[in-house]
Amino acid sequence: MTRMSEDRPDWEREGRDWPHRDASRFVEASGLRWHVQEMGPADAPVLLLVHGTGAATHSWRGLMPALAGRFRVIAPDLPGHGFTDPLPAGRLSLPGMASALADLTTQLGVH
Repeated sequence: MTRMSEDRPDWEREGRDWPHRDASRFVEASGLRWHVQEMGPADAPVLLLVHGTGAATHSWRGLMPALAGRFRVIAPDLPGHGFTDPLPAGRLSLPGMASALADLTTQLGVH
């Protein structure tokens, strides 16, 4: 099912040619629908790649495959970026972003 939002691009349309689309999935955490890309062995040490403001998982398109041989590489689109839902206004802050990201890593089994 395609989800449409004024606050987020449509995965089926804009995400059609997204780098490493086959490594993408959507995860519910912290009340948000997150776009996450994962590569590498599930039991390998975890590397969490966090992009900057105005970016998305495409920032790591060259680096992820290079690291995936030795690590479980996880790259989420941060809230309000790429294909991840935006944070509600009351949580739109650095602490709110950090809390949401912590909830996501818990949901992904990263401790």
